[in-house]
Amino acid sequence: MAALLVPLTASLAGNVPRAPAQRVLPATSFAVLPGPDPPAPEPTSVPVAPAPPLAAPARLMIPSLNLDAQVEAIGVDSSGAMDAPHNIWDVGWYRGGPSPGAPGDAVIDGHLGLPGWPLVFSGLARVAIGDDVVVVLADGTRNRFNVTSLQSWPATSHPTGLFSADGEPRLSLITCTGAYERASQTYADRLIVEASYVGPA
Repeated sequence: MAALLVPLTASLAGNVPRAPAQRVLPATSFAVLPGPDPPAPEPTSVPVAPAPPLAAPARLMIPSLNLDAQVEAIGVDSSGAMDAPHNIWDVGWYRGGPSPGAPGDAVIDGHLGLPGWPLVFSGLARVAIGDDVVVVLADGTRNRFNVTSLQSWPATSHPTGLFSADGEPRLSLITCTGAYERASQTYADRLIVEASYVGPA
C-alpha cells in the first residue's frame, strides 16, 4: 500500500499549531477491500421495510483517555487506501461503510503524530479491554461501544473483517504504531482497537 503523505502546512480549522513545512504525516489506514456479499434473505410472505440508515457520526469520545474529537467523513485516496482526516486533531470515519451502531464494521482512523509531537490518537494504545467508547451521531444519538481487543498489524496487511458491511455492529479505531521509519516518514504498523456495540449511551 502506498503511503499517504498529508502535508502539515495545509489550512487547518481552529487554533491548530503549524509544523515545519518539511514535516509530513504518515498514512493511518489500510486498503479498503470489499467484504463478502451478505447472505441472500430468506423468502418471506410479509415484506419487511429496511431500517432507516443511522446519521453520520459527529463526535468520538473515549472517557478513559479524556478524548473528545470531532469526526470527519472521509473516503479513499488514489491508491485505494482509507484517507486520513484533513484536520489533524479530528478523527476520520469511512463514509463508505456503516455508521457506528449499524450492522457491520464502522471504521474511524486518526493521526498518531510524529515522535515528540503527539496528535489525536497518540494515546490510543493505552485503552484497556472493557473501556467505553461513545460515538455521538449528527442527530444527537449517542451509541456506546466496549473495547474488546487491541492488535497491531503490518501496514501492508488486510485484516479480516475490517470494513465489513454486515454482521454485528462494531467499531474499529485505527492509528499508526511500531517503528517510525524516517527515510519514508511513516510507521511500520497499524494499531486496530476493536469495540463491540453495547447500546444507546
